[in-house]
Amino acid sequence: MADEIIRSGKADVVLLARELMRNPNWPVLAAKELGQPSPAPLQYVRAF
Repeated sequence: MADEIIRSGKADVVLLARELMRNPNWPVLAAKELGQPSPAPLQYVRAF
């Protein structure tokens, strides 16, 4: 949804504070879902 808002030009930035408070692992899970490398430091990757 955030990507769609930015690509459509409706906003320059989308803040994700609420989602990150609700689920602090969201960046890792989103990267995994999109097939991207984990944004977590290498030392922490084993935990995910």
